[in-house]
Amino acid sequence: MITVEEALRIALEAHEGQKDLDGKPVILHPMAVALLGHNREEQVAGLLHDVVEDSDWTFDDLLQRGVDASIVDALRLLTRDEGMNYEDYVKRIAASDNQLAIRVKYNDLRHNLKRGRAGGHWHIVAKHERALAVIEPLVQASSNES
Repeated sequence: MITVEEALRIALEAHEGQKDLDGKPVILHPMAVALLGHNREEQVAGLLHDVVEDSDWTFDDLLQRGVDASIVDALRLLTRDEGMNYEDYVKRIAASDNQLAIRVKYNDLRHNLKRGRAGGHWHIVAKHERALAVIEPLVQASSNES
């Protein structure tokens, strides 16, 4: 069972030197997503949600480093395949009923909207608002069941 600190080390290694659209270190985004998590699994998945998509790391690499199989399953859903339509990707997460993937995507969208608005990236904001409209009701429904 991987710790949050170990996940942070992996994320730091995977995103080293990467910059976002605004020239900020990429690692700040997964850290922000992790901070929105409510438990260890959401925090670990938040830190690692872009690792496979944005680096040369693989899911097998993550498993070998001790990432829980259930977290890797969520990361598989959260990793958009090259060429996959963004709306289809969000619908795939929503249809999965994987609560970890849904909650991490929700946290990811919340942070992406905040930084998109701050940077004036309105086309990205619109895309993320549409995605949030799909994901947020699922989070609210699962919160009501708790």
